[in-house]
Amino acid sequence: MGLISSLREKNKMPLVMGILNVTPDSFYAPSRKESVSSALEAALAMEQNGADIIDIGAESTRPGFAPVSAEEEMERIIPVIEEICKHTSIPISADTRKGSVAKAALDAGARIVNDISAGTYDFSIIEIVKNYKCDIILMHSQEKAQYSDVVSEVRDYLVSRVETFKKAGVQADKITLDPGLGFGKDTEHNLDLMRQMEQLSVLGYPVLIGCSRKRFVGAVTGSDVEDRLAGTLAVNAFAAARGAAVLRVHDVRETSDMVKMLFALGDIAVRR
Repeated sequence: MGLISSLREKNKMPLVMGILNVTPDSFYAPSRKESVSSALEAALAMEQNGADIIDIGAESTRPGFAPVSAEEEMERIIPVIEEICKHTSIPISADTRKGSVAKAALDAGARIVNDISAGTYDFSIIEIVKNYKCDIILMHSQEKAQYSDVVSEVRDYLVSRVETFKKAGVQADKITLDPGLGFGKDTEHNLDLMRQMEQLSVLGYPVLIGCSRKRFVGAVTGSDVEDRLAGTLAVNAFAAARGAAVLRVHDVRETSDMVKMLFALGDIAVRR
């Protein structure tokens, strides 16, 4: 069984994935950690606050982001992964779309690859994931927010990417799906994907929801990024009640508390 599936089986609740950006330009400033020591401090705090996984990214993928080279990305992320692994055994996810970075991150101690391109930016990631027998998160992303039916198109795309990975030898139980909220979607697209997220969960793969402080939350609530915690918690509670396996968030303690409270109130947080 894959790592995410096994953690989900053990915890019985949605997993909380803490966001740790070793970048100077990620859209939410408090998530940025530009030194190894500050990144380690943040990671240990996330673990203490209830994170099940820490997702480390070294290339911002905010709208209009400036790409960085694989060499620069590795210079940022590898020392951080190595240092965190010295101090904790919490699973680390490497948020990268580049095969060379994914391989280096796995060698440094990461156990999950989180690829926003679902293996379409760098095909070598498919072989790397197969060889390392690690978990892979496949996300839907496109440049323009143009769809005839956003839910079916996102679902069909992810199914096709799953089949590509499986045909290459990646085990199905190591695959997690992410609808890619905010990545080439407008507010209504994001809301539709959330309203119908069962269309993904019924496929039998863990579903990751990454809505944390995103623009569509601000569009609904009228809040700037600094004030989107309440809206984010509402989306994540909705997702948890509909079977989300992983909630990728900036605010670990608040999300962990919300998930625990949902679980205490009944079994809505453990649907699959």
